[in-house]
Amino acid sequence: MFKLKVPKENRAAIKEALKIVEQQDYDYVLTTDKNLVEQDKINIVFSMNDLPKINRIIDGIVKGEDLFVIGYSDMGQKNLEAKLIQYFIAEADDIYATVQKKRYIVKQKLYELEEMLANHYFIRVSKYALVNINRIDYIKPALNSKLILIMENGEELEVNRHYYKAFKKALKL
Repeated sequence: MFKLKVPKENRAAIKEALKIVEQQDYDYVLTTDKNLVEQDKINIVFSMNDLPKINRIIDGIVKGEDLFVIGYSDMGQKNLEAKLIQYFIAEADDIYATVQKKRYIVKQKLYELEEMLANHYFIRVSKYALVNINRIDYIKPALNSKLILIMENGEELEVNRHYYKAFKKALKL
């Protein structure tokens, strides 16, 4: 996935700080020298001072890539990329995944999705909802230690009191 192109004296320190494993087949080039970019790859040029920022970017790339959930609609089956899903919600006996304004039925249980997506920026906000924290547009306080989440698609979800502390911790508030 990654190739590191940096001076030899900095290579070990950068590799350890970014926690990357270089591969023969790669899509991303990480370099401190703009002259070492590759035309057919995605290049990230950075300075040594920006290592914490680069670490977060790499973490987002690794965690957000290649995870799909199978959703069903009246049109049939569709592979839903996890990072595009706004939230999962349980209604009656079904679990729905919401992508933009469309809803898809998902066969997994909410707790199974929570386990599968725990390292992909999803967090439980109530007994019936699991939210992608990267798809939250606004957070509004509500009564009784609750929060209202306004998602990118305009829909509102409530963070219940039971999940309030874990939610704040996940957002580092």
